[in-house]
Amino acid sequence: MPLSGDAFLCLWNDFDEAREEEYERWHSFEHVPERVAAPGFLSGRRYAGQSGRENRYVTLYDIASLSALETPEYAALQAEPTPWSERMRTGFRNFLRIPCRTLASEGTGHTGHAGVLALSLPSGTRADDAAILRDLRTLLAKQAVSAFHLGRAESIPAYGVFESPEIDEDDRHFIVAILETTTHTTAQAALSSLSKSVSARDEQSEILREQCVALRYSVDRSEVVPQWVR
Repeated sequence: MPLSGDAFLCLWNDFDEAREEEYERWHSFEHVPERVAAPGFLSGRRYAGQSGRENRYVTLYDIASLSALETPEYAALQAEPTPWSERMRTGFRNFLRIPCRTLASEGTGHTGHAGVLALSLPSGTRADDAAILRDLRTLLAKQAVSAFHLGRAESIPAYGVFESPEIDEDDRHFIVAILETTTHTTAQAALSSLSKSVSARDEQSEILREQCVALRYSVDRSEVVPQWVR
């Protein structure tokens, strides 16, 4: 199912394994709902890898535009966390946050598995946005994926909550592709196909994240407003 907004926010993280059960509860019952209730947020999803502990969690927010990340309400969520949120922040590891302008979001349905690819690409590369979009549309036409979402970021902004530095290189940009499928196996195959295609076009492309994940939680804005509006 296509995303509704003109942008999306994708985040990756690991979490203290000893507190994983609490993380699942907090993320589902507080964190994602209060974010989705902020102005400009439309929906939120949390995915998790099925094996391994590195880059285990992926969170996707569908947002009306990138300006949703600049509102006073969203700033307050970061600067004034609830007691539970403040306590949970100490467990985060390997954090990456990429706000993207949506280039394309196509397909039907909403599935339980996804392949997620985050790339750093040089300017003028043959593995450009249009080529990646062609690859994704080919996968969709072959019924290798049920839907895909493609976004671009000129830079990765700093994020004060976890003291993440800004990444801004004049000759590079960032691409995030999310490939929705019905099974883990089809997600692996589709993600491998896209990754190999990008690498074959340009050896200077850099993979920041590449993983197959399963949907853990999804919530729409209509379900959390006005309960979580501050």
